[in-house]
Amino acid sequence: MKQKKKTGYCPENVKSSQKEKCRAGKYMPYIILWILFFIMVFLQMGMKPDTNTWMPLTIISGGISIVILVKNKMPSKKYIILSIIFMILATVAYLGVLSNLFLLLIYGIVVGVPTLLSSLAVFSVMEKHGGYSMISKKNQYSFWNSIMIAVMVGAILSVINTFLGVLSGSEIAFEFSIMKLLVCLSPAIFEEMACRAIFMAYSVYFAGNDKMNGFGTFTMYFMMCMPHTLAHGYPLSSTIILCVLFGIPFTILQRKRDIASAMMSHGLVDAVRFTLIGL
Repeated sequence: MKQKKKTGYCPENVKSSQKEKCRAGKYMPYIILWILFFIMVFLQMGMKPDTNTWMPLTIISGGISIVILVKNKMPSKKYIILSIIFMILATVAYLGVLSNLFLLLIYGIVVGVPTLLSSLAVFSVMEKHGGYSMISKKNQYSFWNSIMIAVMVGAILSVINTFLGVLSGSEIAFEFSIMKLLVCLSPAIFEEMACRAIFMAYSVYFAGNDKMNGFGTFTMYFMMCMPHTLAHGYPLSSTIILCVLFGIPFTILQRKRDIASAMMSHGLVDAVRFTLIGL
């Protein structure tokens, strides 16, 4: 059984004169997330239409990952190895679209490093505080159930995604290639770890032993959905629609099932789109 480290803001023996500060302290980590989010929004507003904001998001993700790792320390060896594997896969994914080794190195820094930092932070909180899992272990069939759920959700979202693509003017032209499947590793790993799971880990960590308050819970779910969608640089109306259609299902999978199911589902959605419509 996991031994939860005491990170709650209000210990039982706190003095009555400090209770107000203690209550306020519970909200501060989530307020910081909102400030960071509105910085992203401000940057997005100052850019040309259809310009993405992946860089600010990865900086935010990397920053809060470092905070968690400094405070909560590194995960166990097996999760350090898994984090390195994720970093390599997220970087190698761009071999599907890049032939220039220099650009691949740049993407290795921009995508690989945040993937590594966020994975380490997510696993560190998972091991020491619980609250979510990489692969559900509720029973002996949990892994296969996760695959089945991921495929079902991914299939439904793939149909929706393809329909939206056609609606926006894209033509269906089936073209299968290993390189296209390779590219899917980036959204499946980088986006699910560095752009979604890290906000869950941050929220779980700062809730500590206390039950996450309503404001914290809302903030966690919002941050797991909206920043990732906003980073694509779509118009506001499209961002909200895509957040509801895709961000919420992937978030629910991570929070209520496991991270692996969200990764598989996300990867499947992009694999179908890239094969039917193109990169």
